Amino acid sequence: MILFLAGLGYMIWFIMVSALNRLDETLAMMKGDITKMPNLPDIVGSKILFAGLYQDVVFYVLICLWIFAVIDAYRIGRQRELQDKEIPKV
Repeated sequence: MILFLAGLGYMIWFIMVSALNRLDETLAMMKGDITKMPNLPDIVGSKILFAGLYQDVVFYVLICLWIFAVIDAYRIGRQRELQDKEIPKV
């Protein structure tokens, strides 16, 4: 769980930093009067969020941890269900 939360926190931090950098660039262009408001969607949407190899690895590790957690929860639930059936109720 700690690994998952740390990885999720990193992914959220990376996305926020990328979004804020894009916002800073857009505001700098607007202050310099390089662009007008109708052109703003083209400028903001022109850059694709680039995630490096490290971000991809963290993303796939998060997915694997989540799948492992789901399988583990199912396995534990199944074991408890079988134990409840074996114990006679008084």
